[in-house]
Amino acid sequence: MKITIFGSGGLGAYYGARLIEAGHEVCFIARGAHLEALKNDGLTVLSPVGDLKLDVVTATDDPADLDKQDLIIVAVKTWQLDTAAHSIIPLVAEHTVVLPFLNGVEAPGVLAGVLGKEHVVGGLSRIFSKIEAPGTIRHFNDSAYVEFGELNGKPSSPRCQSLAEAFQSAGVEAVISEDIQLNLWRKLILVSSWGGLGTLSQCTMGELRKYPETRELITLCAHEAQSVARAEGHILPDDLIDTMWRFYDELPDAASTSLSRDLLTNRPSELDAWHGVIVRLADRHGIDVPNQQFVYNALQPMQRAAVASYRQDPVSK
Repeated sequence: MKITIFGSGGLGAYYGARLIEAGHEVCFIARGAHLEALKNDGLTVLSPVGDLKLDVVTATDDPADLDKQDLIIVAVKTWQLDTAAHSIIPLVAEHTVVLPFLNGVEAPGVLAGVLGKEHVVGGLSRIFSKIEAPGTIRHFNDSAYVEFGELNGKPSSPRCQSLAEAFQSAGVEAVISEDIQLNLWRKLILVSSWGGLGTLSQCTMGELRKYPETRELITLCAHEAQSVARAEGHILPDDLIDTMWRFYDELPDAASTSLSRDLLTNRPSELDAWHGVIVRLADRHGIDVPNQQFVYNALQPMQRAAVASYRQDPVSK
């Protein structure tokens, strides 16, 4: 399978490396020092499930260098998505599948609006990984998980079966979802309920869950996001928040979100995709979400400062 990884950070580069190891033809779209390291030194993965060193990989910052692809994995930040979607157009043939692994619930719709809904499947990933140094990926957990499904909610399609086989051949747990839209909402509720609070307080999950006051704030944010999801027509289980807390309580004390890591290092974040979408949709449905609204508004100065900094120096961000 010919595969392009559009966004070769901790997530995209990890999956790309494993797919190469399984025999697939993979190209990485990257930039800056990371791109130069990939081109000159290859790609290194450090992982509990096995280290991997690829001495030679194909990498570029210009999608126009590539032929049509069978699969395009989109793993950019949500605020980069519209630009990425238009850059992908030359890579799309009649049979091409575009699979986004982004936070939030809007990415499949954005891609479908640019590329055509017939090319896009919904997807989500659960992996803890990062660029440790240019050309080197650090994978932290002892597994990697992807889930994807047709946006119309129809049962497993032949192309989803092919995707599952490709990921499974690379040692990645792959699940075909019968309701990927619902599961994207479940993930959004999970991350938005503590991502912004962790940023505002500059606290890790270990600190947030230690105190009843911050536990209550997380729960309130979750209830608000859950109300919006239900207003959007998604049927969520009654024990969703209890299930979330079991997950939170098992996280390492030092766990933080990408939203926190980005804003606290003056990089543009996915604030709009995590909290902004909940606020916007709540307004559309006439739902009060005071805690989500407070988090979203309070983080705007940090987000705008990070965006201004990025515009001055986009390569190093």
